[in-house]
Amino acid sequence: MIKVIKIYLVGILLLVGYQSRLQAAPMNFKGSITSMTTIGKDYSSVESSYAMTSKDSLGIRAYQSRGSNYKIKSGGIFHLRKLMRINAINSQTNLWLFTEAGTVSIKKNSKEKRDSYLSPKFLRVGHENFDTSKIEAGFSFYETGYKKIQPWLILKAKSTNSLFKKVEYTPTLRLINNLIFMDAGVTTDGDPSIHLMYTF
Repeated sequence: MIKVIKIYLVGILLLVGYQSRLQAAPMNFKGSITSMTTIGKDYSSVESSYAMTSKDSLGIRAYQSRGSNYKIKSGGIFHLRKLMRINAINSQTNLWLFTEAGTVSIKKNSKEKRDSYLSPKFLRVGHENFDTSKIEAGFSFYETGYKKIQPWLILKAKSTNSLFKKVEYTPTLRLINNLIFMDAGVTTDGDPSIHLMYTF
């Protein structure tokens, strides 16, 4: 999995390097392809999706995580739908519906089992509960143009049942322009995390 993520990340960086040859357009526009990777101390994921409409995307995702004697590996297809977007003068609010179906391998101590799942951002297999709760809040330092990089300071909070015994807090620097979305942060426990998304 780590090798796949490294290869995927290199591919994304190469696309970024050749962005001058690509047509600029806003994120999640109809016909766009978005690829992203997230890497942290105890988790990693890669995914790519195609926007069928301005509100609906279909994609594939691979994910792995570990903690509390568990090791999880999953892969599947997902559908992402934008339910609502509210633009105010100084803020924006989004509501998304995420549904995924795939297979998962759960290893606890030396025992391993495999199963399939259907998940609207909840992950429960048999008697195992790996539901993940996330919340993010932050602010932009200043306004900028559409094609210029805009920096944000974000505080992320994340909790995953069974895997982690406490909420993970991550102060994060976010950089956004018309094609690139990048987060780089360090948890309050000192663990680095990076998230990179590129739309083309």
